[in-house]
Amino acid sequence: MGKPCLILLDGGSWNARRRAVSVALTAAAFGHPVVVALSGEAIRAWVSGRFDEGAPEEAVATRVGSLREMLEEGRRDLGVEVVACDTELRLAGLDVEAARPSLDAVRSLPDQWRATGQGHVLCF
Repeated sequence: MGKPCLILLDGGSWNARRRAVSVALTAAAFGHPVVVALSGEAIRAWVSGRFDEGAPEEAVATRVGSLREMLEEGRRDLGVEVVACDTELRLAGLDVEAARPSLDAVRSLPDQWRATGQGHVLCF
């Protein structure tokens, strides 16, 4: 098993979400445990079902699929976790309990950091 990978995704742009999802799925496919920790606009988009919004026309032409569906498949088939901390949820204007069903866990940043250990941390 590879080193754990924590991907911190705050970016509001579709391209930031695409890069984070691509890296998460690639790392998981190579056997790394992956946690995608959402905050800011990324958590608002995820919880509200707008994670795919903002895709450029080139994404359609190059057959880039739904980012949400790709990440859901990664969760199901590769063990990728999608999490957020309660502080980030509140800062994003979201109710923690209402957001919880769309996440694998509500986990504090210190807990996310400890779980990563000597692994990789990437920010998007």
